[in-house]
Amino acid sequence: MTMLFKHLLGSFSRPDHWVYGSWLDTVMKYRKTRLGVVWLLVPTAVYIWGIGGFIASLQPGLNTAKFLAHVAVGYSVFRMISAVLSDATSVFSTYQYYIYDGNLRLTDFVLRNLARSFYYFLACMPLVLAVAIASPAFNLSGLPLALLGLVILLINLFSYSVMLGMAGARFQDLSELMGSVMMAAFLVTPVVWYPDAAPQGSVAGILMRANPFHHLLVSVRAPLLGEAIEPATYVYLAAMTVVGILGAAVIYRGSVRRVPLWL
Repeated sequence: MTMLFKHLLGSFSRPDHWVYGSWLDTVMKYRKTRLGVVWLLVPTAVYIWGIGGFIASLQPGLNTAKFLAHVAVGYSVFRMISAVLSDATSVFSTYQYYIYDGNLRLTDFVLRNLARSFYYFLACMPLVLAVAIASPAFNLSGLPLALLGLVILLINLFSYSVMLGMAGARFQDLSELMGSVMMAAFLVTPVVWYPDAAPQGSVAGILMRANPFHHLLVSVRAPLLGEAIEPATYVYLAAMTVVGILGAAVIYRGSVRRVPLWL
């Protein structure tokens, strides 16, 4: 079980590959465009004022500023979750030539995938924070708790990326399945609707509360926007984090040397 943590420590002690490499991945994608990395802001802007504004217009009496903040934070967090987990299923096949060179510290590639999506998340923060601050529900005192939620989110994304990466290396079809799973997860995660719309005991409420992405999302968004956090969310997050870390450690130890053969 200690092999994962040993490799992770090595990745943190020499972060040049995943920190710089993930930034190059981001910059090179837009190197031939006129606006360059400004394009990172476009999807977020379209989603907040386009889709969020349209949905708000369909609900008369809705506080638009509050709803747009809800959508902005929710979209930015869910987008990072979706990108990390979807790409995790093919992360080792993407860098298979590096792996064939004899680098078995696979945590470098998992962190590179995570860092790349985190850069997207940071890039859209000016827009997200501007919308959040404009909301009458914005709660600056909730920022430390929101940052703690973000740390928990990143830990879980790393842990489950390790497991999905190993599974994706063994079963190549998993990457196709993951795209469909994340599309379905978006519908049962309160990104463009309030959790109050799915009361406890209802089918929608059961699906939402069984959805791990809901709890991860709430842990970041709710403190900032003064939204309620159910006690079950804390239990869910604690259990999910412990299971994720232990599961990643066990699977990594048993599969790390087989990945080159699977690829």
